[in-house]
Amino acid sequence: RFLSALGSSINVNAVSTLLLLSSLGSAQGTSDSTSIDVSVDGAKKLTPGPQITVPHNTASLRFMVNPGVPRTRYQLVNVDQKWREKTDEMLFIIRFFKKNGDQVSQEVFPAIGTSRGWNGTWEKSVFISRRETVRVPLDADRISVVISSAGPPTLVGVFAVSGITIQSKVDGGASGAVYLKDSRVPNHREAVWGRSGTHPTMATEFHLDDGDEKSPIFVINDDDIRAHADWITGIRALPMVVPGETLELQWSETYSSSVGGPFSIVYERLPVGIHRFEVEELSIAGVPLGVITQVKVTVPRPYWESVWFWTACVAIIALLSTLGGRYLIRKKIDRHLERAQLISDERLRIARDLHDDLGTRLSHISLLSAFAHSGSPNHEDRSNFEQITSMSRELIGALSETVWMLNPNNNQLEALVDFLCRLVSELCRLAEIRCRIDALSVTEDVSISHEFRHNISLAVKEVVNNALKHSHATETTMTIRVEGKLLIITVTDNGIGMTQSTSRHGLGLDSITQRMGSIRGKCDIQPLDSGGLKVTLEAPFN
Repeated sequence: RFLSALGSSINVNAVSTLLLLSSLGSAQGTSDSTSIDVSVDGAKKLTPGPQITVPHNTASLRFMVNPGVPRTRYQLVNVDQKWREKTDEMLFIIRFFKKNGDQVSQEVFPAIGTSRGWNGTWEKSVFISRRETVRVPLDADRISVVISSAGPPTLVGVFAVSGITIQSKVDGGASGAVYLKDSRVPNHREAVWGRSGTHPTMATEFHLDDGDEKSPIFVINDDDIRAHADWITGIRALPMVVPGETLELQWSETYSSSVGGPFSIVYERLPVGIHRFEVEELSIAGVPLGVITQVKVTVPRPYWESVWFWTACVAIIALLSTLGGRYLIRKKIDRHLERAQLISDERLRIARDLHDDLGTRLSHISLLSAFAHSGSPNHEDRSNFEQITSMSRELIGALSETVWMLNPNNNQLEALVDFLCRLVSELCRLAEIRCRIDALSVTEDVSISHEFRHNISLAVKEVVNNALKHSHATETTMTIRVEGKLLIITVTDNGIGMTQSTSRHGLGLDSITQRMGSIRGKCDIQPLDSGGLKVTLEAPFN
């Protein structure tokens, strides 16, 4: 009778699952060791290996795992906070049938993942009590209870159930009919439970002896990713129920399950760094076996975030800034040189015009006055013509000095020294005073500025004129020497020195000091013990 009831209770879903698993064949089987393949952005499959590098802009990374055992767990270190498993549900089911055996409906109460209190084996784990209520369909007369691992075909794990009680729920707290108590039918000595599924031997029981007072424990150890197992009661093994009544279900359970077989997992936009994708092999009960297969994944930093890139950018910017700065400075220098050249050309033109025009006219005036002086019988007229001739010669001398200062071709230290020697010598000759000059011989081309030679020339002329006009000297000495980049000119005389009547202002020494200061030079005046003055002019020419 039990076999007949059991045979009629096999549902259509179990048969369909069996056909599906048969079609999968060995494709869903396990391999000797766990292997991991990686693909990038759903297309490009990378070369298998323990270490791979993916582009920083990878949108998605798919890890395809072919486990070596039925149950595994995985994690991506630095991304996942803990180990992860593919999970689905084992089932506690109550089915409703008509008298003729046709199934009307069923209520399913899933057990997903790992229950609270699971401790590696069902014997060491804490059973969790559950209480549910269901309503008997109006066209149903019989019920059947199923404990099954028939979730997806690849589900594996352990499912243990005990203390199954089904009774009618009556309002007001009164006791209703009891259809199953502690997994047994009251006052019924025959076995009501049987094994079923595509791999029934995975269903094991404990304390199933009719004489045992303890509640039997129904255990399913599903270690086959191609099959499932059931504990099931026959259609007619339990008492008939009342259509429309409410049933209260109670049982205790503990479980740990996972989806086995090959699987894939996708990670989106991995952060920069080194990650490890690890797959750890587990027992059917979820206990780690100490075998971990891993793939190290390196996501390089984008080049625009790397140190070398910013170092290169800084170097390039610095180089461009330097080149740009040098270009601007060069342009500024070129403009300055062009302007200086224009000024120099203009000075040269003015010097030539002065020499050719004013010089010629002054020479002509000097000749005419000299001719008139020689031909005039009047003594007063000859005196006036002589004065005109003298003034013309002085103007010609002053014009020569001005032309020399304006001429840019004289911007050499050698030309300055020669000019100063001629200037002092001429001034002393006109004043009829002895002159001694000790000047260096300049053999190198040393350029000086127009401002430098202009101020030095006027300062020396002023010093010599002071000596000639105010000192009552009979002899003047000038020495010129160069120390490094410093031009030193010393003018001494044997006159009366500096008296109250020839004060600093009277000698024009303030003007000389200002001229020397404008070219970063200085003027030093020292009275001599033997009388006279020593005036020293110093200025850097570069």
